[in-house]
Amino acid sequence: MPRSSRLPVLLTGYLAAVLLPWLAVTWTIRTPALHGTPVALSYIFVAGITVFSELGPGLLAVVCTACYFNYLVLPAGGVVSLDPQSILYTVAILAIGFFIAFLCDRQRVTRSRLHAALTSLQVRTDALMEAQQASNAAVWMFSLGDGHLHWAEGGAHVFGQPVAPDAPVGATVALLVDEDRARVLDEYEQAIAAGRAFRSEFRVRWPNGEIHWLESRGTPSAVNTGIWRGVTIDITDRKNAELALVRSEKLAAIGRLSATIAHEVNNPLEAVTNLLYLAQTEPGLSPATRDYLQRADQELARLGGIARRTLTFVRPKSSPGPVRALDVVEAVAEMFQPRCTSRSAEIRIRHNGDLCLAIPADDLRQVLTNLVSNACDALPDSGGRIEIELAQSGSLASIAVRDNGAGITPENIPRIFDPFFTTKEDVGTGIGLWVTKDLVEKCGGRIVLQAHGLPDGFRTAFLVELPCA
Repeated sequence: MPRSSRLPVLLTGYLAAVLLPWLAVTWTIRTPALHGTPVALSYIFVAGITVFSELGPGLLAVVCTACYFNYLVLPAGGVVSLDPQSILYTVAILAIGFFIAFLCDRQRVTRSRLHAALTSLQVRTDALMEAQQASNAAVWMFSLGDGHLHWAEGGAHVFGQPVAPDAPVGATVALLVDEDRARVLDEYEQAIAAGRAFRSEFRVRWPNGEIHWLESRGTPSAVNTGIWRGVTIDITDRKNAELALVRSEKLAAIGRLSATIAHEVNNPLEAVTNLLYLAQTEPGLSPATRDYLQRADQELARLGGIARRTLTFVRPKSSPGPVRALDVVEAVAEMFQPRCTSRSAEIRIRHNGDLCLAIPADDLRQVLTNLVSNACDALPDSGGRIEIELAQSGSLASIAVRDNGAGITPENIPRIFDPFFTTKEDVGTGIGLWVTKDLVEKCGGRIVLQAHGLPDGFRTAFLVELPCA
């Protein structure tokens, strides 16, 4: 406290140092019970004055106490006594009083310093809490002795929920997604064994189902190697930005590659188209063979259209429909039926009417081809089933493609429509569902994934909603 702001306290202390010892001595004279300890009450006042103000008023109170006691209490009261015994009493009172005053002043200074230290600590704690919240981080301390993680107060809920401030490390590791636990524990054990800094990135599932990326960093304490200190930060935004950058680079690369391939494919496509035309003019063809050649010619025409669109980066002005949905569904099912038969699987079509959709036939065919192809890839070796169901609700038509294959893990559901994300590392490119979603939304519809509560043993279903013609 500044000296100027303590001036009223000091003035009060000096006034009390003069008055209170006088009152204490006079009360001692008038109260028989205090005759046994004639200066005890005065020493209490000395202690209080010193603690309340400073050492100066306390010392003045001691001097006043000795003077009042010498003048009023010692023999020949009412007159200053200078005999050796009186002087000895007076010196003893001064010595004890000074000791009490210095002791109380020391306590006052210690209390003041402790209060300042606690205030500074609270300010730093508040600053740490604000820094944790602003950086979406949580500070921790790990003890090798008991294997407990001690989380600092005020840390961000990086796990999506409050965690115990003092809990075994295993309780925190249990919050990680299954695929990351073993790796994080291995990195942690290696860092502990080598005594080097620890750094690891991992994923956690929040109670609302969201997947968040976290980064944990820690170093051993320089004072106590059995203590590690570190911080865990939510880096989901950074990861999303990195993924977006990678996707944009991949899209740019695939755009250049697609344009090159489309340009080079045009010539062989034209040659195959001419050969198919010549083959269809052969008089000895069976009806079945002629039908196969016609379908091949149609698919080549569609492939040529895709190549042209890739080169021009614009979609042709095709008719928005109407297209008879059942015709396209049956054609796609017939195309994939041999593939399913080879795996002892079946494709079933369910419908309750003739639906016409306001969507180009090629777009609907591509959407269904991508969904049925993915369903075929997920089927088991035997007993596989794919069901395509057509239904109508008001002005919307729905097409559901279900399968009883391997299903989709909860961790992958939020990313299933992301470009270049695939669980089929050997054969997948990760753009099929992304293209499908883009086509559906451009036609004024929507596509959703259903992975729970499906009937008849189905494990995955894609529901496509499109406007009716």
